[in-house]
Amino acid sequence: MKKLKLSPLSERYIGFTIPKAGTFYICDHDEVKRVEIGSDPAVQVTDLEPYKFVEKRVDFLGMVFKGLAENQPLLRVGRNEIVYDFDPKKDFVAVRYVLAGQSGEIEFPIFSGDWFAASFSDDGCHLLLAEPYDIALYEVA
Repeated sequence: MKKLKLSPLSERYIGFTIPKAGTFYICDHDEVKRVEIGSDPAVQVTDLEPYKFVEKRVDFLGMVFKGLAENQPLLRVGRNEIVYDFDPKKDFVAVRYVLAGQSGEIEFPIFSGDWFAASFSDDGCHLLLAEPYDIALYEVA
């Protein structure tokens, strides 16, 4: 698994969409950004309003908003699987993975106990981990 360089895109995220067809969206309280996945991910600021955008998405993960159901991440795609247990009192989340029969663990730092989410992309080729102050994108080998 290879971590892709994803520069900080915001001071505080509210969440992201499950990556599909090589793209996903990251939201903060003010903006929605579209990310094209590649060896050097390309980021484009959209003119979408974050809260209206979130209300319309069934693939949004992150902060749970009043009146909206919590959406489900892709924890298994083909032979690839992730498992994690988010404890807001800890300073990291241990994300255990099995990728093509190989297992391992990522300790993702938590700076806020507000929320944490992790998901594979729809094709299982990428893994996205996020919390309010950090986001990490991995290419699954």
